[in-house]
Amino acid sequence: MRNLILLLVLLGAGFILVGIYVAPGQPALRAWYRDTACVHLDKISPEICAPIRRAEAERG
Repeated sequence: MRNLILLLVLLGAGFILVGIYVAPGQPALRAWYRDTACVHLDKISPEICAPIRRAEAERG
């Protein structure tokens, strides 16, 4: 049971880290995070999707 909880925590952390560090540089992934994931991630913290929004503003 402990391993399952640890796996879920690691998957969630990985999902957030991809949104912060990888998605801003990948147009298709950035669009998916902006349209789908940021709606939910903003409830946790608006700073999670801030790099994606900055990348969108820079690239137009």
